Amino acid sequence: MKSKIRNNLGLFIKLCFVFVLVIFLIILLILKTNVDICENWTRTFSRFYQSVLGPIFKYVPFSLTEWIFVSIVVSSAILLIISIVKLAKKKYKKSLILFTNMCLIVLTTLVVYQATAEMAYNRDSVPISLYNEKVEKDKFRTIIDYYVSDLNYCENQLKHNENGEIVNPYSNKEMNELMEQEYKRIEDPYFTSFTMYGKPMLSSFLYREFHITGVTFLPTTEANINYLNVNAGKPFTLAHEIAHTKGVMREDDANLVAAYLLLTSDNPYFRYSAYYYTISSLLSLADYTGNVDEYNDVISTINSGVKQDWSYCNKYWNEHNSMANFANWVNDTYLKLSGANKGVESYNDSPIIVDPTKKEITLFSTYQKLYFQLFFN
Repeated sequence: MKSKIRNNLGLFIKLCFVFVLVIFLIILLILKTNVDICENWTRTFSRFYQSVLGPIFKYVPFSLTEWIFVSIVVSSAILLIISIVKLAKKKYKKSLILFTNMCLIVLTTLVVYQATAEMAYNRDSVPISLYNEKVEKDKFRTIIDYYVSDLNYCENQLKHNENGEIVNPYSNKEMNELMEQEYKRIEDPYFTSFTMYGKPMLSSFLYREFHITGVTFLPTTEANINYLNVNAGKPFTLAHEIAHTKGVMREDDANLVAAYLLLTSDNPYFRYSAYYYTISSLLSLADYTGNVDEYNDVISTINSGVKQDWSYCNKYWNEHNSMANFANWVNDTYLKLSGANKGVESYNDSPIIVDPTKKEITLFSTYQKLYFQLFFN
């Protein structure tokens, strides 16, 4: 009897751990429904976790996320397959042991990810000031011209390669150091004070086909960057992924932080990247000035170098499109399960609301409100 208990003790302990992990996961999912708990959790546990591991992982010269992810997927798949084989051979105990080991790996990953990242999806809104007062349409062109002029200035400070694409003037290390300085301008306690570096991924060739420019994995506190992104998008992507590591998990909030940070930067390359991602929202105001030729007139004032770069970027992503729809579906599912009801639409600027009878905007988009805030203040 004692021998039988001894032989099954290891399996019993593992099953107990599986049970405990399931309970932890359920508790975290319940706690996640409360905004105040999520806010306090992110400012305490998540922040402490990052303060301990972040300084260690920051200077690891490669992405730990990739290796950990591959290890988890491969080991779990192997254990599951062997477990099924053992079950088919009626070796029930060995099958159960292997299946339990797989459950331990998967559940541990889920619990750690839930504790470090998922809780932040339901915290308070990011504290970036937006302009919520009415802006008359006779001001639209003045505001547009102001920012188009700066866009043209930024492009003039940059070089182009033989393809018409702007040239990234920095190494990955230099850009990380510059971005760290940019983030020091945001002193609100909403954000984690520690700033992680973005790490280029070895699997960037795959993420390029997914149309994914960055991945943040908070269990390792890492911001992972697709180094095969177009140059116009690299600063914005880096700022976006670092925002995730600083406690900003919702995609629209991370975009807003990146837009604010880069639009207010003194660095022309950084501002250019912000314009690349956001200025279309501002340009769309030209459709609502009452002048039917306004939009085409605005476009004609944009430098040819800007248009060449944008054309190159569109062509580039169209040429690398083999798995974009599949990746979009996976990401959309993940975001909705995380609590972002809009899914991948969270990456896009919020829609404007228009009075159809007067063809006037009654509610501006988030990026438009940000541009107004920076212009009037």
